[in-house]
Amino acid sequence: MFRLARVASRSPRFITPTLTPTISLFPKRFYSAELDPANTSDYNKFVDQWVAHFKTADDFELERGLNHIFAADWIPAVPVIEEALHASRRLNTFATAVRVLEGLEEKCQSQKVFDQYLRELKPVLENYGVPTVKELGEFKPLEDTPFWLR
Repeated sequence: MFRLARVASRSPRFITPTLTPTISLFPKRFYSAELDPANTSDYNKFVDQWVAHFKTADDFELERGLNHIFAADWIPAVPVIEEALHASRRLNTFATAVRVLEGLEEKCQSQKVFDQYLRELKPVLENYGVPTVKELGEFKPLEDTPFWLR
């Protein structure tokens, strides 16, 4: 480094040091949250961690947890979604419960997988009265003309 500074002081141009890439002998795959799908005990710990998180979550922690689980590479497990629905009911946030189902629908690869989730969650959804986005229907304004033009 001292040598580089001495050479740089003599030359009028900037000298950029060249970086040599390091070669790893053992390639490593990077999974979401360092979760290896082949290791089931890690997966079970991960699911238990999120279930415990949603059991004690307030409004902010519920939204934060949902952002984390839906940003991950994996589709959340049924107990995690179920506990998120319980938390949204406990906190009395109907919109969050509907958004949980909407996020789950986006994460599922196909409608068939989403229907399997809905079958598993059917007792919870019926108990809390949470409809899916399709059951809510499309939002249509009451009138097309603004009130000042009537």
